[in-house]
Amino acid sequence: MTDASRRLLTRVYVKTDAEGDVPRDQECFYLLSRSGLFIGRNQPLMRSLVPAPSWPRELEPQEPFLQLTYPKVPADILADIIGFFWSIADRYGAEAAVLLGYDGAMIVPIVPEQTGTIGWGYGGKPYPIGLHYDIPLELNGLRIIGDIHSHVFEAAYASSVDMQDERHRPGLHIVAGRLDRDPPAWHVEYVVDGARFPIAPETVLDLDAYEGRVVPTDTTWTDRVEVMTAGEYARRHARPTSQNTSQYRTHSPR
Repeated sequence: MTDASRRLLTRVYVKTDAEGDVPRDQECFYLLSRSGLFIGRNQPLMRSLVPAPSWPRELEPQEPFLQLTYPKVPADILADIIGFFWSIADRYGAEAAVLLGYDGAMIVPIVPEQTGTIGWGYGGKPYPIGLHYDIPLELNGLRIIGDIHSHVFEAAYASSVDMQDERHRPGLHIVAGRLDRDPPAWHVEYVVDGARFPIAPETVLDLDAYEGRVVPTDTTWTDRVEVMTAGEYARRHARPTSQNTSQYRTHSPR
């Protein structure tokens, strides 16, 4: 980085005072404000300030980037998560989700109370419609760095509903699909300040050491999953028109 004031041919001012006037002693200048970048002129017969069509040409271009500084999700945790996902998919045909907590040294899986919604196909088989959960308030000092949710036996990708939900949820967002296979299909993206970065799964998941899913032998996680039809869920959580803002996080491959 350099001191821009020494290299810019056209001065750039930053507006930090709401009452402050624009410069009067520069024939041409830029003004950076919360409303955007403006170009200003002080000429003998007029003064002007209009939105700038481009940034100063003396500036060098910069590409967005993302660098993660926490460890990969360990293979044993992945095995437990995929086993959990598979058990819910095999039993109900529903999605499930796990939050990823971080204590500064280790990744810790967190399974919130959640409701998977399903429909019924012509063949009498259930298919996933959505998944609803709240972020737990008590995290015991853990920081949520992301989440993993399943698309059951469908492809792994970020649906339009996923992207809408994740727009204001910075962090790692992982989808596990094709649970009829092991290992499953993966789709990984990171969201920060509204930008989405595609991530190669092997950079955040310890896939080299993954040896297959581990189906849970107790009900600690599965007891936190409730499954119902989409219609039943809508009736249970119906709200008056004036209170139609949902508190639920929703994921759906459809």
